[in-house]
Amino acid sequence: MLAACSQAPATTTQSPPASTPAPETPAPTAPAQEKKEEAKPVTLAVEAEPISLDPQNVTDGNSITVQRPMYEGLFAFDDKMQPVPVLATGYEFSQDATSVTFTLREGVTFHDGSPFNADVVKANLDFVRDEKNGLARRSFFSFIKEVVVKDPTHVTVVATAPNSAMLSYLAHPSASFKSLESIKKKQADASYNLDRNPVGTGPYKFVEWKDNQYVKYEPNPNYWNKEKLPKLANIIYKPVTEASTRINMLKAGETDIITKLPTQAAKEISQDSNYNVFTAPSLNVYYVGLNLKEKKYQDKKVRQALNYAINKDELIASVVDGYAKVADSAIAPGTFGYSQQKVYEYNPDLAKKMLAEGGFKDGFTATLWTRNTSEFIAIAENVAIQLGKVGIKAKVQAYESGTLFDMLDHNKGTDMWIGRWSPGTGEVDYGIRPNFHTKSFAPDNNNSGFYSNKEVDTLLDEALATANKEESLKKYADVQKIIYDDAPWVFLHVPDNVVAKAKDVNDVNVLPSDTVIVNNAVKN
Repeated sequence: MLAACSQAPATTTQSPPASTPAPETPAPTAPAQEKKEEAKPVTLAVEAEPISLDPQNVTDGNSITVQRPMYEGLFAFDDKMQPVPVLATGYEFSQDATSVTFTLREGVTFHDGSPFNADVVKANLDFVRDEKNGLARRSFFSFIKEVVVKDPTHVTVVATAPNSAMLSYLAHPSASFKSLESIKKKQADASYNLDRNPVGTGPYKFVEWKDNQYVKYEPNPNYWNKEKLPKLANIIYKPVTEASTRINMLKAGETDIITKLPTQAAKEISQDSNYNVFTAPSLNVYYVGLNLKEKKYQDKKVRQALNYAINKDELIASVVDGYAKVADSAIAPGTFGYSQQKVYEYNPDLAKKMLAEGGFKDGFTATLWTRNTSEFIAIAENVAIQLGKVGIKAKVQAYESGTLFDMLDHNKGTDMWIGRWSPGTGEVDYGIRPNFHTKSFAPDNNNSGFYSNKEVDTLLDEALATANKEESLKKYADVQKIIYDDAPWVFLHVPDNVVAKAKDVNDVNVLPSDTVIVNNAVKN
C-alpha cells in the first residue's frame, strides 16, 4: 500500500551549500492491457470537511489530503519525507545558505490552460506572504526575504538569514502553486473565493464541492507527466466525522479508502481478505495544550504535575489499542533532528505533591477542549478522568475542528485542549518553531499556549542559521530538552498511521506526515 515516489531523491535539506541537479527517473510504463481497461472511480471517506482547497490557506492534515490530487510544488516528499523534484528539475544553494536557485520544468500548464513559469513561483510566494491577503500559511513563509525571477525557467528564493531547511519548507504542500490567473482574479476582485476555486497543475482537476457531502475531481487530460497520467475515472472525498460510519461505508462498498481507521477495528478489517490495512509510525504528537496566560499554569511545577498525572501507557492501551508510543519529546521519533528525553513516568502521588507546592493543594477546575471526532473525544475523556484522580476537575467540550482552530487562534477562552501536531516538512525546525517560538503566538502561528522562553528562541534561530549539520542538530537537541522540562504541553503519545482500503485499489501512498495520496492510484 505504501509506495515511494518514483522520481530521484534530492539532496538532504541539512547540507545546503551544494549545487545539485535533480534528474528524473521515469516511472515504469504501464502494461499495454491496462490502457484498455475502463477507468473506475475511487472514493475516500475522510475524517472532516476540508477547511479550504487553497493550499496556502490551511494548516490541517485532512485538508492537505483532500487537496493533493490537484496541486504541485517545486518539490514534494517521498515516503521517507525526503524532498523529490516535481516542478523543479534542479536547484543550487548559495555558499552561505541564504538563497537557493531553482531550475523549473518546462511545458507545464495549469488546469485553466495558463503556463507554469518563474513568474508563477514569484506571484504565489509573494501573495502568501502579503499580510493583507490573510492566508493561514503566511508565517510559514516568513523566512523568505524576496523572490527573484532570473528568466522564465530560473527563480531564486532569498532568505532573511542563512536557512538550512529551505528545501524542506518548499517541499511542503503549502508551497504548491495556484495559477497566476487565479491570483490575478483575487487581486482584481476581493470577493473572489480562492478557497472554493482551486486551479493547480496536478493529475486531477476540481469539479465540485458540495458542503458536508463531497469534493470531486476528474482527470487532467493535459497533465505534463505522461508516465504518471491519471488512471481513475474520478476521485471523491466524503467527510465522515464518525469513525464507525467510515468503517460501515467501507464494508458496504460505499467507499474505497478510509483515513484514520479506528485502531479497535484495525485487527478485524485486516483479517478480511477484501481489505488491506496499513500501519506505521506517524510524525504526529498528541498532547494537552495549556494556556500559559492562565495563572494556574504559570508555575512549572504545576505543568510537570499534569505530566506525572497521566498514565500514557494506559491511555495508549485503552484508547488506541496499543497503536502508539509514549511521546518522549515535543516531536516524533521519525522527525529529522528528534532527540529523545526522559519521559514523565506515571506518578499520581508526585503529581499531587507538586500541585500543592504550586499552590493547588486541592486541585482546580479546567475546561478541556477537543475536536468532535470519536478518537479525540475518547482521548479527552481519558485525560479528564485521570486528571480527576489528582484533584483537577476538567470539563470536556467538543467542537468541529474549524471552530476549535478559530477559538485557539483568537484565544476565545482557551484553557486546556487536546492537540495533534505533525511537522509537514518532516524536520525538527518546523516540528518545534510553530508551537514554541515567541514569534509564533496565535493567531500568526500555532503557539496557542503563549509559551515563551528566550533561550528556546535564541537556540531555534541559531540552529536554523547554522549551515553545519552537527552544530545545528545539537542546538535543536538542547531546545527539546528545555521544552520537555518546561512542560508547556502534557506530552501524550505518538500514534501509528492506520488506513484501510479495498483490496482492488492499488498504488495508494501514506506518508509519515499522515497525508494519504491517490494521485497514482488505480482501481482494478
